[in-house]
Amino acid sequence: MITTEQSNYRILFSKIAIAVLLIAVIPIWPYFFYQFLKLAVFGAAAFSVYLYHKEKITKWMMTMIVIAIIFNPINALYFGHFLWSIADLVVAWLFYKSPKRF
Repeated sequence: MITTEQSNYRILFSKIAIAVLLIAVIPIWPYFFYQFLKLAVFGAAAFSVYLYHKEKITKWMMTMIVIAIIFNPINALYFGHFLWSIADLVVAWLFYKSPKRF
């Protein structure tokens, strides 16, 4: 069982990840922004994995694991900007559609 505070933090981290992902679609940012993006999305996904595991919500846990692997800041995947833009939009939509409360 997770607390309301943990759920609220997950919602906050998801909103931050959504905002950064949507901003990243515009190709005007320096490389540092994209490094921050990977760290923010990875952190939000990893925290969500932890909470979904505690609540035994396997579908969303596996979805967040895949997101964490794609946005892993240590061993980065390299795509072109077009593919990253598609990935950013899809992941933002997934964070938006993820369960708000447990």
